[in-house]
Amino acid sequence: MHYLLFLGAFLFFAFIAPLKITLAACLMLLLVTTVIRFTTRAVAGVESSYSEAAKAMALSFFFLVIAFFTLLSFASGTGVNQFTGLAGYLVALVFFAAYVLGFKLSLGISFVASGLIAVVSTVVSTALFFALKAWA
Repeated sequence: MHYLLFLGAFLFFAFIAPLKITLAACLMLLLVTTVIRFTTRAVAGVESSYSEAAKAMALSFFFLVIAFFTLLSFASGTGVNQFTGLAGYLVALVFFAAYVLGFKLSLGISFVASGLIAVVSTVVSTALFFALKAWA
């Protein structure tokens, strides 16, 4: 059932975005899931399929969004809207932990290996984003 939701979201995106942007997003999704697969095999020695890698990426993003909305709820409830110093580092650490938790739960590997996969996939996806941004 959730695959229909993803398909509907993709079709909605494909209808409203220009063709170049849609192709760039599909290429980036394919490349990042490939990087996650190869990094998982290299770091943890675990074989994963493209669907497991895509699920890991989606679950990590989902946990990151939950952490962000939790922080927004805290900020609106308490009136604190600047996180500097130690609080800023703690917020960044919580965001990183939420991101890594998605990889850990969906790939079934250790937290340290998940952290390494998260760092590598983030660096590669950022580089791909800027490369494809120049192309598109």
